[in-house]
Amino acid sequence: MAFLSNHTRGRIGEASIAGLLIFACFILQLAVLSKMPFGNVLCNLPLAFTIVWGVTFGSPLPRPTADELRMSNLGSIFVRQLLSGSPSGAIVGAIFAALFSCILPVFPVCYPVVGWACGYFSLKNFNQAAFLIIPLVILFTIWSEGIMALQLYAMGRPNVLAHLVTLILPAALLNALIAPVLFIPMRGWLEFRRWRLMDAS
Repeated sequence: MAFLSNHTRGRIGEASIAGLLIFACFILQLAVLSKMPFGNVLCNLPLAFTIVWGVTFGSPLPRPTADELRMSNLGSIFVRQLLSGSPSGAIVGAIFAALFSCILPVFPVCYPVVGWACGYFSLKNFNQAAFLIIPLVILFTIWSEGIMALQLYAMGRPNVLAHLVTLILPAALLNALIAPVLFIPMRGWLEFRRWRLMDAS
């Protein structure tokens, strides 16, 4: 590891911490939360973690200025918007989807899609972000569960949509309750990374 730069070693360390967190969330979901239903609804910690991750770390692209928008054509604006999601959110979602594919008979497409889309709603620079995270988690949970239900319905499970209507809102509310607990340490980690980068330069 001595031949790697400090920046590269820091990135490898951050990726290792993220991997441990993902694995811990998955084990906690399987070992604890799946055995503690509230009514008939389960809290989906991996989905909440994916949403909070995407919203916290957001898009790496800076927002375009008014001059850049004026000088760009429609195609380049569309491509920039398309690329403005959260790559790390999509990767975290894809890892959770891969882990769940050994339990479910299908790869949950909704996890990487929702992880990417959360980058459009980055809360990096908001002061009251701990409160704003709650409606975002509700919205993205409903969207994700809808995508998953449509995926299962397309595979030939006819009762999925009927169950979705009764379970979707309680599941979204449960995820929203744990969202601030996930968001506050992630936001602290983000601010610590910013402080280290400013201190190093």
